[in-house]
Amino acid sequence: MTDTIKNIDEIVRKIEQIPTLPIVSKKIMELLHNDDTPLSKIAELIEQDLSIATRILKIANSPFYGTLNTVTSITHALTILGLTEVKGILSAISIQNFFPPEQEDSIFSREKFWQHSVICSQIAKFLARHFSIPDDGSLFLSGLIHDMGKVIFDVYFNKEFTQIVDYVATRKVSFSKAEKKILGVTHYQVAATVLQQWRIPNKIINQVFYHHAPWQDKTYPTGSCLIYQANIFTKLAGFPASPFEANLELPHLIGPNAMSYLTKSGFDLGNQTTELLLVQINQLIQEDSHKVMGILGSR
Repeated sequence: MTDTIKNIDEIVRKIEQIPTLPIVSKKIMELLHNDDTPLSKIAELIEQDLSIATRILKIANSPFYGTLNTVTSITHALTILGLTEVKGILSAISIQNFFPPEQEDSIFSREKFWQHSVICSQIAKFLARHFSIPDDGSLFLSGLIHDMGKVIFDVYFNKEFTQIVDYVATRKVSFSKAEKKILGVTHYQVAATVLQQWRIPNKIINQVFYHHAPWQDKTYPTGSCLIYQANIFTKLAGFPASPFEANLELPHLIGPNAMSYLTKSGFDLGNQTTELLLVQINQLIQEDSHKVMGILGSR
């Protein structure tokens, strides 16, 4: 048996032992699953949890949502976000809280990681609006957890993940390539497996699993395309998941075959469009950075 197969067997065993995701505020989630629950009742319960209420207001007031006036009430925020997205927000808070902060000597900054993730989630929604694609509420959570497998590696396979980060830094290769070399599996494969165990909706699992190769997604390709692009624009805007990642230009991030697929799928990413989108994204990030960066709160 090769070392890679041994690694994969060990990874499977450890993944199977990862505890069930504890959803924060189960009372709110129960109301959200009841179609007959009045919006006012849900808002009332959310207002009793200051942490959740604050984060929901921050998300509703994010410049990426394009709201003209400041959202000051939970009822207004729920109207803007929709109940499906609120479910995603609760899941997102639970996922962030599930993982312990990084160790003091860790070379993988969890703060930088979540910064990348939050901005990616916001850019995904922005791109959906730009390309006139309806958002069913899955983009926020998918964008936020698309790289979750890296945190799983950091927590459960810290020694190997340290080698991966070092490999990325010294060889200037992608995380996926380094992960395959050292562990034999990638962060998106591991994340998809854990999300299945947590009974996260299939659409979100697909968008996480295929965020590096949306052309392979035969079920939800449009959403996977948006997360793929959002991840790239987040890096182009200067917010990689790790500072050790190489600074690459668009032609290196999106090859000709990928660009052809995106174009055929209705996404115009020519040079002029890309430059304009990047300018708009940078403006939105700078416009009110504390709202964007503070969406999930501090750990």
